[in-house]
Amino acid sequence: MYLLRYTLATLLLAMLSASAFAQDFHYSQFYNAPLHLNPALTGIFRGDIRAMGSYKSQWTDVPVDYKTVTLAVDKKFLKVINQDGFFSGGIAFNYDRAGDSKLTWANLDLNGSYTRVFSPKMILSVGGKAALVQRSFDQGNLRYDNQFDEARGIFDPTLSGEEAYDTDGHVFPDFGIGINLRLQAKQTSELVVRNDRRTKMDIGVALHHLFTPDQAFYENAEVPLERRLSPYVTGTLQVLPIVDAVAGITYQNQGSFYDELVVMLGGRVWVKNTLSKQISLMAGMGLRRDAIQDAYWPTFEVTYNNLQVGLNYDFNTSQFDIATRNRGGMELSVRYLIRKVRPLPEFKVCPLL
Repeated sequence: MYLLRYTLATLLLAMLSASAFAQDFHYSQFYNAPLHLNPALTGIFRGDIRAMGSYKSQWTDVPVDYKTVTLAVDKKFLKVINQDGFFSGGIAFNYDRAGDSKLTWANLDLNGSYTRVFSPKMILSVGGKAALVQRSFDQGNLRYDNQFDEARGIFDPTLSGEEAYDTDGHVFPDFGIGINLRLQAKQTSELVVRNDRRTKMDIGVALHHLFTPDQAFYENAEVPLERRLSPYVTGTLQVLPIVDAVAGITYQNQGSFYDELVVMLGGRVWVKNTLSKQISLMAGMGLRRDAIQDAYWPTFEVTYNNLQVGLNYDFNTSQFDIATRNRGGMELSVRYLIRKVRPLPEFKVCPLL
């Protein structure tokens, strides 16, 4: 309870003090990138090990294209503590590159969480992450006003841009914390995944860049990486034995200059739902807004037993559509669960669905 109170107090203080000079990369399928959304979602799945990957390619029709990749794996440690809770750990690698300068974000996250099982219907998790981040860029492709020869009326790349950077790369530590509440239907079986009660909801909030690390490329300047607050709600409502309604909403805020609202609504149909084979198809529509509407996207998902693949395409609706002609970008997500079979005397119940 002390850890819970400390986490809530820290999140509240950050909400009151945030301001922004930078913006993190984001995914439209935020619900399929749980460790990027909240470290408290580490271990929140039905299984023992979860491997995930996300890839986003954005604005390929203009010379400022973005590419983002996330690879992650997390695991439960069920035997570390008693039946009322367990620890989980995970590792994630994120890579983001943008524009002619190839401005790059690369980081390695170590995630940890503690999950308290209050009942089969209510599960609370608190988590944190520690990361090592590298920010870098390529000076070779940059162009400056001073390289425009007014006398000849041409751009001359041999002229000096009269810009001097102390470094084109910077490495710094980074930290984040979060909390997540899982509400779910009670399962009919603890030993096998019958998949017959699928209603669940996750409510949480995370605070990223807890200590606002400096990411400046000049030694005599400070450019803090401002805190990002990410409250969210995601859920599944079982409507019929083979039909689910799915939804997710998150509000990402990084100070006074950057905020966005992302919403997704969809439906899932279970084509096959037996103990040996579970196959489903999901279709939905998403919307992202900042100061104005930014993008919308159709999204699709296929699950086959422990494998899930999601695909969407963003259609840009902001003022940038003059250059992109509404072509935003493609996003792909993949998830695979590993569930171990245990001898009955050693079996420990993990009630997550």
